[in-house]
Amino acid sequence: MNKIINITERNIFEGEKSNPQNCAIARAIKKNMKGKITSISVLPSHVNIKIKNKEYTAVMPKIGASFIKRFDEGKAVNSFSLDLKFKEGFSLI
Repeated sequence: MNKIINITERNIFEGEKSNPQNCAIARAIKKNMKGKITSISVLPSHVNIKIKNKEYTAVMPKIGASFIKRFDEGKAVNSFSLDLKFKEGFSLI
């Protein structure tokens, strides 16, 4: 399942630093998936989501990992798009 996620200025403003369930990227993914996600965890290495009792994992692209680092440090960040390729199954990468 491939998803292009647009992280907007609103996601950035409302996102919480160091919160894998409510950071800017997590908020953008939840908005894109429109209520289908029952749990989410966004880390610099990967994203885990749960939809209808199925786990999906995507490797975090470098642009996303860099964004997370800057965002969590309170540095200036800009809106951007993220191409995530989710595969079924839970993974601790």
